[in-house]
Amino acid sequence: MRIAIPVTNGYVEGPGEALKVQIYEVEGQEYKLIEEYDNPALKAMAVRGAHMLKSAIDRGVNAVIVAEMGPPGLRLLQNYKIKAYLAEGLDVKTAIEKFIKGELPEIIKPTHEEHHHHHYY
Repeated sequence: MRIAIPVTNGYVEGPGEALKVQIYEVEGQEYKLIEEYDNPALKAMAVRGAHMLKSAIDRGVNAVIVAEMGPPGLRLLQNYKIKAYLAEGLDVKTAIEKFIKGELPEIIKPTHEEHHHHHYY
């Protein structure tokens, strides 16, 4: 199967924030990076995460591993019957290994609400 991961500095990120998108081919216990490209979300003005997810869908992925997921992104994935898995705070290697072992939770509802902005109180 083919999975997409938004990545910044080797760590799983949110689809709207990551600098890069990595596409991995996963077969059994084996995985390999088959493509890496700049995250198109960074040029988008709104619903940035959906731009990253759409770019991955266009590349034929079956699943995504992300650090967070908003409502528009989740709706988009559900429309395409693509599963999303949560790997908050994990590096890419750990996230993929946990995914292969079935240890990543599936995202069935958004991890945050619409119009998500970082607030530090």
